[in-house]
Amino acid sequence: TGSNMHISLDSALGRQRMLNSVGESALQLAPGATAAYSLRSLTGADPVVVRVRRSSNDGERDFTVSEISLGELVAFVGSGDGLVTTWYDQSGNGRNATQTTAANQPKIVSSGSLVSNGLDFDGSNDDLDMPSTIISNINSASAFLVSKDASGFAFDIALSLSTGAGTLVDLNVHIGPTLSNRYGSSLTSFGSADGAKHLSSLIVGDSNAESFQDGISKGTISTASGYTASGTIGSSNGVLFYDGQIEEVIIYDSNQGSNRVALETNIQSAYPTLP
Repeated sequence: TGSNMHISLDSALGRQRMLNSVGESALQLAPGATAAYSLRSLTGADPVVVRVRRSSNDGERDFTVSEISLGELVAFVGSGDGLVTTWYDQSGNGRNATQTTAANQPKIVSSGSLVSNGLDFDGSNDDLDMPSTIISNINSASAFLVSKDASGFAFDIALSLSTGAGTLVDLNVHIGPTLSNRYGSSLTSFGSADGAKHLSSLIVGDSNAESFQDGISKGTISTASGYTASGTIGSSNGVLFYDGQIEEVIIYDSNQGSNRVALETNIQSAYPTLP
């Protein structure tokens, strides 16, 4: 009996080690993120992911992944709106994305119902500011974004790691009728804005910057030099405010080309409505 128990325990531990080795969570699979934001667990634990203000009386509270899925967030907010004051960084680096101005906070609960597809940005003034140390140099960086923006004609940006002309690193740029990534002074087109949820990726290193939509390469351009001083989720440093939902942002201060396919597969598995 003792021998069988020992074998059973070894088998269970072996299965757990196998799960961990392939990356049970996104950040186990591709460690070393400089910042990571999501409403799902990226670590395998049950992290605190957002701080929410309820519109009825401005009360605020932190929520974990499980507390959101079990309905505690909706119960806390009640019949009004829940606004995100902080989207917590799951990378362990403490680079939380924040918005202190009440009118500019994205919704996570709307009229008593949890928003579908993440945080809802109104296209008018909603955004979240990231710290100034997100990436150190734009010639070696990677970013992954899950977002669902409005279809048709618009001018907005979902994720910006930019300081100005010549140092632009932007994901899911909606210019006119098309979506693109922007790197340096160049745009890499994804095609028409269709209103669907998409995974946008940008991998910079090895002398080029390559953009992907839903795991498919959309082209490369040469790397540029320059540094970023700030980052914004939902706008480009307070302009071109995003109209749509943002569900996940993972940023690396490094070339993650070797981990891209595995990480994108993890993300696509987590969000079945992605193409």
